[in-house]
Amino acid sequence: MRRAALLALVLVALVGVVTGCSEDRVTEPGPADRVLIVTVPGLTWGDVSAERTPNLQSLVDRSAIGDVSTRIGTFRQSTTAAYLTIGAGTRSVVPDVDKGVALNPDEVHGGVPAAELVRRRTGGAVDGIAYIPVGATMDANAESPFGSTPGTLGQALADAGVRRAVIANADAAEGFPTDAPPPDGAYKRSAATALMDQDGVVPEGDVGRDLLVDDPAAPFGRRLSEDAVVRAFQRSWTEPGRSVVLVEASDLSRAAAYESRASADQQAALTDAAIADTDALIGRLLDDVDPAHDAVLVVATTAPGGLGVATMQAPDVDGGLLRSASTRRSGYVYLADVAPTVLQLLGEPVPDGIEGTAIDAVPARGDRVARLERQADAAQVRAARLPLVVTLVILALLILVIVVVAGERVGPRVRATIRPLSFAALGLVPGTFLAALVPATQSRALAYAALVVGVAAVVGAVSTLVDRRWPGIGALVAVGSVLVLVAADLLVGAPLQVNTIFGYSMAVAGRFTGLGNLAFALFASAGVCFAVLVHDRFGPRAMPWIGASLVAVILFEGLPMLGADVGGVLSVVPAFALTFLVLRGRTIGWREVVACGLLGVAVVALLGLLDSSQAASSQTHLARIGQHLAHGRLDEVGTILWRRVHASFGTSALLVWLLCLSLLGAALLQAGAVARNLIGPDAPVHDRPREVVALAVGLGALAGIGLVVNDSSIAVPATMLIVIVPVLILRRTAPEAVS
Repeated sequence: MRRAALLALVLVALVGVVTGCSEDRVTEPGPADRVLIVTVPGLTWGDVSAERTPNLQSLVDRSAIGDVSTRIGTFRQSTTAAYLTIGAGTRSVVPDVDKGVALNPDEVHGGVPAAELVRRRTGGAVDGIAYIPVGATMDANAESPFGSTPGTLGQALADAGVRRAVIANADAAEGFPTDAPPPDGAYKRSAATALMDQDGVVPEGDVGRDLLVDDPAAPFGRRLSEDAVVRAFQRSWTEPGRSVVLVEASDLSRAAAYESRASADQQAALTDAAIADTDALIGRLLDDVDPAHDAVLVVATTAPGGLGVATMQAPDVDGGLLRSASTRRSGYVYLADVAPTVLQLLGEPVPDGIEGTAIDAVPARGDRVARLERQADAAQVRAARLPLVVTLVILALLILVIVVVAGERVGPRVRATIRPLSFAALGLVPGTFLAALVPATQSRALAYAALVVGVAAVVGAVSTLVDRRWPGIGALVAVGSVLVLVAADLLVGAPLQVNTIFGYSMAVAGRFTGLGNLAFALFASAGVCFAVLVHDRFGPRAMPWIGASLVAVILFEGLPMLGADVGGVLSVVPAFALTFLVLRGRTIGWREVVACGLLGVAVVALLGLLDSSQAASSQTHLARIGQHLAHGRLDEVGTILWRRVHASFGTSALLVWLLCLSLLGAALLQAGAVARNLIGPDAPVHDRPREVVALAVGLGALAGIGLVVNDSSIAVPATMLIVIVPVLILRRTAPEAVS
């Protein structure tokens, strides 16, 4: 038995390694002498076509392409935050004052010359574009949970002797002449922050209103002067030596800012005009680019649905899809990946403070743009369906609970359906994932409902038949359907996680590989429940197999080539260890709790070291955390964990902590009362105290730790109930177990 369990673990590890080694061939771009970055705020792949954007389409045909995730979480990221993130290589926050104020040396703001403002705020002189609130920006980000340093990219380029220029002006003010400063709040020049150094300065370029011309038909009566932008670009681009030039298609930003002032039809017309002007500008910029020695990045800084256009033309890159070690998903990159990509293209080292990873390319077949459009549409469908599906699942579980509590007050026929319906309730989980395999379910809600309910019915029927033949095995089949499907999906790259209800949305920059937080909650809670159900059915002689199943779930969750979920490992290792100890009959005290917690940290460190042994293009954030732990940099690990707490609870973390502790205390008291009833003289024979305690301890630890170290707040323990409630009903309604 022990040998069989050991063999199972070895096979899981070997399959994981083989899976990681079989990924697509990666092409690293470069080197390049010059890098042109064109930012296209709000542009999506639905806006790109040979008829509408011929110049951009021509670039796409010879570039690697993908979607850039422009936000983290459910809130749309501002343009200023996007540019600060590009410049820091790490998610950044926006200061409270003068957010978009960047000035040419000869400009004034509030009647004060730019040079005087810079001297007053930084104590230094300026010879170039100055981002005025640089001090407030540095302070805000130093105090934020992300710990970014704006200007990291620009400073690294300056230290390497690489010339920098930014050309942008998205000022949104109506009724002010172009030769006068805009009013406060109308400055939209945060593009300068993408290439500023840590003093807030970009030495070359132009962000002044001389880039604008009057156009009564344009948003706010202004648009970019194509000739002025091209002249400013050529001044910096044609100088000898290495350089990075960022040009913002500012008319796209201005059109988006005008949305609330125009009718829907007029807004569409304004956007179409801005896209056409942007395409013409891109065509002229590309005339001065040498594809053999230069690189071109086109990046959307914002996007209505969270996913925007990203392309990369560079030496050695010929088509394909973009990807990075940050996403490890072909076709997707982060804004934070732009900084390390620019540095890699120029052959410069990436500073430690940058958390993004360099973008590379992988081969792709078929219509790349159509593929990216379909995924973007699927993300929107998922966002629309999620509230309804979750509500219906909750209602179904609530009805089951009410029927169980009613007991003898409902008829025998109704009581006879409780177990089959509980089996089917567990089958809803694999149904929601398998829907990703049927394209019709994306566009047709009825097809989606039919498939999910159909899979649930099959799981329910099979589990019921098995349970009648072998009592206690049916529950293992139903819970096992969740474990097997998720594990099999991870082995083939987790395609069923993409834009599914309990997977992750590609429009939200959280995870693109492995398990999302909701899938983790289902998978991990199923792991605890499966272990307890096995002990229910087979008793202590099954402990080797129970241990094997728990370790297998940990490996699927944490192996760098499969899950690479730091928060998941930190949750499941202590929870599973405590579950195993209780099932072995061990009394749990503070010593066991601390030991299991330290075991979780040790497993993360080991997985991090394993991750570090992979090629750089395949390494995940586990490698960085493993290195922090190996070198004793516990403060860095603490910062990462604090980010997760902040992402879950925001600025009200203390209040939520107190609320959670109160709820946890109440839950423990209630669990104690329930346990006393279960192990009292009137307790049913099949409710063995050991299994009851194991469920309470294991699931309690999983929910408590998962609430803190995963960044989905209460969604993690709440999603666990989708597995827990049917399992508790099945245990309560089970015939006497056969040991």
